[in-house]
Amino acid sequence: MQSRNTMVTAVIAAITVAVFLAGCFIIVLVNQPSSALGGEQITTTLTVSVEGQSDANPHYGIVGILIPNDWTIDSVYFSGGYTDYMTFLHPDSSDAEPGGQVDFWADSLEGRYPSGANYMWVVYQSSQSHATLVDTVDVTLSIIMTTALTQGDFDLGYFVTNASLDFSDSTWYDVSLDNQITISGVVPVELTSFSASVGKNEVTLNWETATETNNRGFEIERSIDNSKFSTIGFVHGKGTTTESSKYNYVDKNLTGGFYYYRLKQIDLDGRYEYSKIVEVNFSVPIEYRVSQNYPNPFNPSTSIEFALPVEAKVIITLYNSIGEKVAEITNAEFNAGRHILDFNAANLSSGTYIYTVSAEGIDGSRFVQSNKMILMK
Repeated sequence: MQSRNTMVTAVIAAITVAVFLAGCFIIVLVNQPSSALGGEQITTTLTVSVEGQSDANPHYGIVGILIPNDWTIDSVYFSGGYTDYMTFLHPDSSDAEPGGQVDFWADSLEGRYPSGANYMWVVYQSSQSHATLVDTVDVTLSIIMTTALTQGDFDLGYFVTNASLDFSDSTWYDVSLDNQITISGVVPVELTSFSASVGKNEVTLNWETATETNNRGFEIERSIDNSKFSTIGFVHGKGTTTESSKYNYVDKNLTGGFYYYRLKQIDLDGRYEYSKIVEVNFSVPIEYRVSQNYPNPFNPSTSIEFALPVEAKVIITLYNSIGEKVAEITNAEFNAGRHILDFNAANLSSGTYIYTVSAEGIDGSRFVQSNKMILMK
């Protein structure tokens, strides 16, 4: 996972909930997550008690949400005593309430409850009118939102009222401020490569991470049908580090056939994420061979597959369109067998490149082949 500074700009998202009757509104309970990852979608639910009274006019609900500026609101809806989805009310648009005293809710909330630097009020209105109720009912307000990538502690706010009312009577609305949530890192481990090489009765898995945060380690899973996977081993991670780390695992005593491998990266808190699947054809080739990289064109990663009839030193060099060397993809010893290497070209510009695979076998054999790859960003 990429590490980030804990000092971040905070934006308060304010949701203004307008209940559909002329009566008392009380926020009974705010059920908000205490922590989340950056970029994660979260749901907050509010229990709102509405004490109705006789009113011949239909009303529209208004919901105000105080959030950080770089967060987004995905959906807002009522359930229970009322069932209705809310729609976004633009700050410059008047509400739908006939004769409403507050027509610009975002400005009104900002004046009443200043958001502060890097926060904003976001306002939603019920999609259809509702007749007011006489009895007291409890409704559930659900707010689904997506956090931003910045880390730190953020205080969210929630406001509910009826659109026809103003702030002159405190029983007409209710507000809940300073609901703190902690946003931590986005991805626990940034996996930059994962490849497999074939040896005598064994497969060696190699992978590399750019950075790690709270990484407990990796479960290695294997399948023979690319469907049902089982765990065959575990490799401990580095916890938290901003340095790149290399790992390997050897799967021994194998017989001929196809094998499929994947990594299950596990955080210290139990969260996990799967890597891509690597396929291995466990049979020794009879000749050197280099397949076209796949995908091609690509952005920013592609895979290069080659086959070795004997153990060999392999060098894969990348050149630009005018013949300048721009990268050395690998320079290492490989066992006889089929191998797949991942190449990440995130630091290169779009264009056509040539990669040359050179191999020198332990039996003195030599092999060279060049292929074209296209990076399209």
